[in-house]
Amino acid sequence: MKCCPAASVSVLLSSSLLLLPLLLLLSTQEAQGLDFNITAGRKTLSGATPLIIANGGTSGLYPDQTLPAYTDAINTSSLPLSLLCDLQLTKDNLGICRTGLNLTQSTVSSYFNVTNTYVVDGVPVFGYFSVDYTLAELLSPNTTAVQSNFARSPIFDQVYNLFTPETLGSVQQGSPVTFWLNVEHASFYQQHPGKNSLASYLTNLVASQHISPAYLSATEVGILKLIGPTAKKSGTTLILKILQPTDVEQSTNTTYGTLLQNLTDIRTYASGILVPKTLVWPIDNTTLYLQAHTSLVQDAHKAQLSVYAYDFANDQYPNSYNYSFDPIAEYLAYLGQPDFSVDGVLTDFPSTASEAIMLWNHGSTAGPEPTQSSSKLVISHNGDSGDFPGCTMLAYTGAINGGADYIDCPVQITSDGVPICRESADLLQSTNVATNHALFQNFLSSYPGFDNGTQGVFTFDIPWADLSTLRATIYSPLAEISRNKGNDNAVAILTLAEFLQFAKNNSGVGIYIDVQNAVYLRTFHSLDIVDAVINALKTANLTSETDKVLIASEDSSALVAFQQAMPYHQRVYRVPYLDPNAVTVTPPEIKNYASFVAIPKQLVDPLNDFSGNASTFFLAAATQVVKQAHALNLTVLYYWQENEFQAFAFDYRSDPILQINSLVSFHNVDGIITDFPATVYDFLHKNQCYKPTLSMMPANYTMLTVMPGSFLVPVAEAPAPALQVVEPPISFEVPVPASSPAPSPTVVKPSAASKLSLTFTSTLAFASLLLCILL
Repeated sequence: MKCCPAASVSVLLSSSLLLLPLLLLLSTQEAQGLDFNITAGRKTLSGATPLIIANGGTSGLYPDQTLPAYTDAINTSSLPLSLLCDLQLTKDNLGICRTGLNLTQSTVSSYFNVTNTYVVDGVPVFGYFSVDYTLAELLSPNTTAVQSNFARSPIFDQVYNLFTPETLGSVQQGSPVTFWLNVEHASFYQQHPGKNSLASYLTNLVASQHISPAYLSATEVGILKLIGPTAKKSGTTLILKILQPTDVEQSTNTTYGTLLQNLTDIRTYASGILVPKTLVWPIDNTTLYLQAHTSLVQDAHKAQLSVYAYDFANDQYPNSYNYSFDPIAEYLAYLGQPDFSVDGVLTDFPSTASEAIMLWNHGSTAGPEPTQSSSKLVISHNGDSGDFPGCTMLAYTGAINGGADYIDCPVQITSDGVPICRESADLLQSTNVATNHALFQNFLSSYPGFDNGTQGVFTFDIPWADLSTLRATIYSPLAEISRNKGNDNAVAILTLAEFLQFAKNNSGVGIYIDVQNAVYLRTFHSLDIVDAVINALKTANLTSETDKVLIASEDSSALVAFQQAMPYHQRVYRVPYLDPNAVTVTPPEIKNYASFVAIPKQLVDPLNDFSGNASTFFLAAATQVVKQAHALNLTVLYYWQENEFQAFAFDYRSDPILQINSLVSFHNVDGIITDFPATVYDFLHKNQCYKPTLSMMPANYTMLTVMPGSFLVPVAEAPAPALQVVEPPISFEVPVPASSPAPSPTVVKPSAASKLSLTFTSTLAFASLLLCILL
């Protein structure tokens, strides 16, 4: 791709559409924005590239502190990289790598037959503890690791054995990868009756020439001071891990907040601090907006202390709405500020931190960084509906500012024939109609032939005069994850005419009109939505070949009508999910009325298990549906992309950027319809992987490409499917890999979206790679 300066995007509001609440809300939201500046020079203490600390390896995917977790971190991360081991002591006073001294949620063993209760930092804790078992028992084949985060896949549970610090420490010998040892509850171990003490174990480990950790962090000041002389001789960097400001540090009986008030004192026994990320960027717990960043990093740097931040995980919820569910945006808040950068991040997903550090650029002190043009289209889905109530001025303004090539209007129609922009004909989904008792009681209904007979309040039953009194609310497609409700009930519903006028006032942005339910409305409600859209386009004077307009529908007769009335506008056949009872027709018929095809995510990245079972929420083998559409000379649009981690398969490591990379690089789609236009735009225009001619191109780093099906099915292309369409409605038929059950459209949920998959030839191959490093 060629690199060229990006044109600035401005949003122009006509005076008739200028709403004071809109401007107020926009200014409030923009005030929360982040001014990233990676290329102004690293603002770390040393000026070096920030350190990626893999929290037990890639613990967001595998059980933490196991061979595949560490191996994956090595193979998918950039340098500098450090592999973290959480030290626990055994009954015979040897070390094991596990998260927490209570092993109940992280480890399964045939030796776990008696629970115990210990007082830890003044709190009774019940469970299985490392101090009650010998190292031999914990390294036995009968002791295995499990995923301790229940939101993550358990598919790798009870497969992998445990690690010791000594084994992990040998990784860094002759390797650029280092070893980070984290020590917590030092007072508990010092007081626990055992053969030796924690201080003795650590002193011996740190003094060992070949396995001494490069970094050692501890939550207690006392243990750092005890091993300080030995660490100085071995070159181990000591780090004080800070807990919450109100928590008490056990060895000094002082709160961590008090300790942070004297950074120069910390520098006498530690070279850095490891802090919760919220001590750098506090979050308002009510609004989930970022507050102003603290001066902690700058103050620590003045005291010659490095600052490392922890608690980074792509699947963390809730998190700040400022990040739009994009983990790259969060990392850049800590790594790309014009006046500071943390010196490293502790993360469950080191591959994502690598993307942020190595590939993203957001400006330069020497002027705007050139961005390359892209042939891939960014099309909004209900505007910037991931951040604002969909199909509103807020959402469309956000989409334009985010870089959308096209803003969309999913057209619904009122009972008196007024076309409007709404995500769904059911107003319960994204308006405050439920609080309007008159409308709700008078119009709550269900139709057997529409929306599976679900009860709703439908636009086609209500006149515009009544409907216009409603206000929009944000729609959260995933029940477990709520999008930002801060702008609910503040903005009005738009007519198609208002949308078209808004788009015309913003020259350069294209118009994507999605005409929905045309056959149903014409047949059962005598409403001609096609004619209403044609009249709106004519009234807006959007009828010439110079107008940037795409018209989409799942109904071929609607597209034929648009072809006759609006011959200059390109048409998009939107593929609905498969209807097995539909009548088959030949694929080339699509070319008679459309040059674009929009394919749903379920057909591009089908899941291995269509039952929605979270334990097998991985990608099946790659389908050929995009290739088949390209073979018909159709421009392929993917719909729709979401940033929330539950919207795609585990293969993508809860990272929307990996999914976008797969859509662009592996599937080669021509455009992406998205709830988060800025995320897709940034990937296409600000990602250094797509700037090979620029000096900023990172050396020795390649972004992870995930291959569909590589986790659960053989890595081989699925047989080329016979592309099939049906009428009405028309649809593609995608054969399911032989190892997978047949898909059912009634059980494949919107959250079961696509995701990239790691190129594992086998787990053994990766294990062999790490063993080579170890040996």
